[in-house]
Amino acid sequence: MPRLVLIVAVILRVVEYFRNDSVWGDEAMLVLNIATRPFHALLKPLDLAQVAPVPFLWAERLMVLGFGVNEWSLRAVPLLAGIGLCLAVGWVGRRILDSDEALVALVLVAFSQTLIRYSAEVKPYGLDALIGVVTVGAAAGVIRRMDNRQGWRVLAAVGTLAALLSLPWVFVCFGVSLALGYQAVIEKRANLLPRIGLLTFFWASLFAITYTQLYQPVASSAYLRSFWEAAFLVPGSPHLLSRTQVAMQDVLWGIDSGMALLGLGAITAALVVLGVMTLRHRKQAACAILLLTPGLAPFAASAMGMYPIATRLMLFASPLLIMLAAIGLLAAGRAVHRFVPVLPTRWLAAFILLPAIVTALAWAIVHERDQQMRPLVHELRERWRQGDAVYVFHRVVPAWLFYSTDWATPNIEQLAWAMRVSGPGGLGHENGPTRGPRPLGEGKDLVYDLNGHPVLLGTSSGVQGRPMFGYRPQQPDPGWAANEGKRIRDAASSRIWVIVGNAAHQGMDLGEILLDAVKQEGGRLTFQDSVQDGRLYRLELPPARE
Repeated sequence: MPRLVLIVAVILRVVEYFRNDSVWGDEAMLVLNIATRPFHALLKPLDLAQVAPVPFLWAERLMVLGFGVNEWSLRAVPLLAGIGLCLAVGWVGRRILDSDEALVALVLVAFSQTLIRYSAEVKPYGLDALIGVVTVGAAAGVIRRMDNRQGWRVLAAVGTLAALLSLPWVFVCFGVSLALGYQAVIEKRANLLPRIGLLTFFWASLFAITYTQLYQPVASSAYLRSFWEAAFLVPGSPHLLSRTQVAMQDVLWGIDSGMALLGLGAITAALVVLGVMTLRHRKQAACAILLLTPGLAPFAASAMGMYPIATRLMLFASPLLIMLAAIGLLAAGRAVHRFVPVLPTRWLAAFILLPAIVTALAWAIVHERDQQMRPLVHELRERWRQGDAVYVFHRVVPAWLFYSTDWATPNIEQLAWAMRVSGPGGLGHENGPTRGPRPLGEGKDLVYDLNGHPVLLGTSSGVQGRPMFGYRPQQPDPGWAANEGKRIRDAASSRIWVIVGNAAHQGMDLGEILLDAVKQEGGRLTFQDSVQDGRLYRLELPPARE
């Protein structure tokens, strides 16, 4: 059975990979850094408010150098990490869990909608999860035999590598140190405490040096602090209780999206708690600490305003919490079986696992796609005439740059400029905050030439999306639509193409607002094509007034 589950897990991830969805906003912003920077430049703070471990960036850079700048090469590393995670969960399960619990944990990981998703996106979250599980596996081996020198050496090597490969791994390190220290005290091996302390100090120092030198300038930037504001659960901050509930739902979604979708996340949380109690009853409290701490420590960091809580940022801990949930599920099943002997434990387990399985299969078949720029850019290239201008809505500028660039001979300077103006602080920031009333003429310099086609990059509307807050304010800044409509009219000799995506939120459609503004300038819609989360318009316009 475990082999069959592994095969299904691999198939689900390969299917997601071969869907070959367009690179969308979050991916595109990271990809543009990877595609435009040599290895040494990836050691510097990234553009577009992006943060990722340097080894991950280098691996991605190697892939594009070897196989070109395309979806297949860019998503290969996350795919391998996603498959490796399933194998690692099977390995670690055999060290901490019994055979049935290990199988349940493997099923939850195999059919995790979130883990499947990030096995085919150009983001390091899947790698974070893999590194966390491997580290816990190495630590579990030491806990089982505290006098095993080879185990200590393996753990030291794995931890040192992990400190360089994963940013949230610091929480796993904290859990490893606590678990080792607890086990040493329980076994009355006080002589091991200095070793644990020294190893922890080395790992923490290595992480601190790399973080402060490579990542902190972006991670602590004003934009990211503002973006994640509601996900910092600081005591005394407004609406703390409701935000904490949302944060808990985000974490539980990463453990079992099926139960969370049904509004039964509380059952998942209860199973995690029961898993901790079961391990303690088995005299495996150190393993409970090892698995639980990485999921709890970020909440403490969040309370200090140091780490935001969100599904993708907690994904590194999801497989560890899944193992606890698996232990709790089997413990509950056995308890029910004792009271109702006709109900087999595995039936209860299958019933609880069914929502996760159905959710993952449904996701593989019908999930919505974000910002499908590739077909729209292809359609545009097929239809535009020499000299036609193009207006690019600000929220899809990163994806537009990825698909409109000839990566065989990219104009690096032009791309760097476009990334600056569409990044934090730029007039065309893809997620810029409100700036108040807009003067006519704003953004007049946000234009570049693409093989004879003037390309206008849109200015930000002022409607900013943030976790928990949604999109605010409810309307674009005063004067934004009128200014953009005039920019479009002035740029068109007789017609212009407008490409829009990620524009409809909470009953408001910025794309329609923009289109109405162009019509106010005399524009006439003569062609429209739509894909999921994307539209392409062709507008005929009268000559600009003198």
